[in-house]
Amino acid sequence: MKVLGIIFSWMFLGSLFTAVPAMADPVEKTASSALTVPKAMRMLQSQGYHDFRKIKVERDENEIEVEAEIKVVDVELEIDLYTGQGY
Repeated sequence: MKVLGIIFSWMFLGSLFTAVPAMADPVEKTASSALTVPKAMRMLQSQGYHDFRKIKVERDENEIEVEAEIKVVDVELEIDLYTGQGY
């Protein structure tokens, strides 16, 4: 009888260990349609921007933040990560 109790307790503990990974947070997959940093730089260079000082991808806000220079003026841009539109 003790042997059955030990077996059932091990089975119960084993089922707990197998259930824990199922409750983990899912891994966020990157969207293939998202704008990459090199694509954003090429897009901005074609519009006359240069001297990129800061490029930061903010996935939680779906944007790329860029500090660059156009002509002689320093600017800071925020570009939508998926559409490439600035705001």
